[in-house]
Amino acid sequence: MKKNLLFSSLLLLTFYVQLFAQPTQPSTPITCNSSNCTAAISETCTGTSTVITSFVNNQLRSGNPSSVPGTPGGGTKAPAVYTFYNVATITGVQINATITIDGVLNTDMTGAEFNIDDDAATDQSSTSIASFFAPRITPANNLTTADARGYVQFTIRFYTENGTAGEQYPSDYTNIPPSGGLSGLNYIHYDIDGSSVGTGGWFRETGVVQNVTGSVINGDASTELSSYTYTDGGSWKGFAGSVCERTGVSRCAQVAAAAAYSTAQTSITFRMGYDYNYTNSNFNSRPTRQYGSRFGCFSFPQLAPLPVKLISFTGIYQNNSAVLDWVAENQVNFSGYIVEKSVDGVLFETIAVKNKTTTGLGKEEYKVVDNLSNLNAGTAYYRLKMMDLDGRYTYSNVIVIKANTSANKNIIIHPNPISGADYATVRVTGAANTMATVRILDMAGRVMQVQQTKLVVGINNITISNLRSLQAGTYILQLTEGSKTEMIKFMVTQ
Repeated sequence: MKKNLLFSSLLLLTFYVQLFAQPTQPSTPITCNSSNCTAAISETCTGTSTVITSFVNNQLRSGNPSSVPGTPGGGTKAPAVYTFYNVATITGVQINATITIDGVLNTDMTGAEFNIDDDAATDQSSTSIASFFAPRITPANNLTTADARGYVQFTIRFYTENGTAGEQYPSDYTNIPPSGGLSGLNYIHYDIDGSSVGTGGWFRETGVVQNVTGSVINGDASTELSSYTYTDGGSWKGFAGSVCERTGVSRCAQVAAAAAYSTAQTSITFRMGYDYNYTNSNFNSRPTRQYGSRFGCFSFPQLAPLPVKLISFTGIYQNNSAVLDWVAENQVNFSGYIVEKSVDGVLFETIAVKNKTTTGLGKEEYKVVDNLSNLNAGTAYYRLKMMDLDGRYTYSNVIVIKANTSANKNIIIHPNPISGADYATVRVTGAANTMATVRILDMAGRVMQVQQTKLVVGINNITISNLRSLQAGTYILQLTEGSKTEMIKFMVTQ
């Protein structure tokens, strides 16, 4: 078992180096009403749901929250490990748990505001929620952009105690539950809210879980949360809050999400974070947020699974046409796609409809070809309108296709093809001083690398490294600034 623990630690250290790309921004906040709590979550157990209600009296066993990846002095140091003794008794077996802080992004874990689990937290009725896992998290004090996102990544692991009276460390945190883990787990994240900031800005909480086999994210049909999925060292799905503040850790269905696991789990990995969008000079105010979560039973008044997950949406100009490709999964309670086109980037019209081609959670690929031979404007804009069965919909990012091949050279990668080199240079003309996200995708739409970069007005030369990690083949380099996305294909022959 010690070997297994050492192997797990090595896996964690390997994962850390991929942890720090800023996630893409969630969609614009949904209209909200801070006094609206007509739909409350029912927390009465039915069936075989596993309830864990004793996240109190934690002890820091190893590491330090100020030295985990992403914090000053962090890097690849070991995670901070906290123990929680006797969190539940399931079929007569005592369950213990550890919580590790795997890493952070744009979050201050060294200040007095940070608290791994605030046992003094209360809900909207001032009732104690000491049994919840309720950290307090603050944005970092060195944010350099008014469009920032951050998080703390936690992993909760479950163990059976060894039968010796009293807490024994580490032996009581060694043996995993039988039958492959705990069955019937439901992880509930409450009070995913926020507030408006300045004119048109916001500060809102985000809550996502790592996508694993058998996991489904649920909300309520009256939700005030925006669906939020992204790829960053793994697949993440969940919600971003509205801009309506609520009292305490609210249990209202409008601001809660639940991850239901249909397969047994030995651990759950999740991120509690924020999306900070503020353009005025006072943006460096650092609101400390109280989070709240638990494992238990839930029943939303109007259950609504998380909408389809769009893994990638890309397009290229080829043979006088725009060739649009996208990859999606989690197409449950989902109808299909409406492909919309615009010649000015403002007014869109429907050019194609694609029904979903699967009934499950698996990945599916789609393609639409749009003839641009009669396009006078020289540039076309495309987006996907993703329709649920109940008529609700969300939009994808907008991609830009330039019909003039000579004008389509705003982004160039050199060398291309890449043979035996570990890096390449991307040359792009910037129209404004802004931040951009550079992604490398394979032809199945999987994100292989992500990095953030600053663009200035005029010619920019961006270095893309670690290319020896890519297998030989064709890839897409995608550069996104705001709602504008440009792409170029390149080959790796090494």
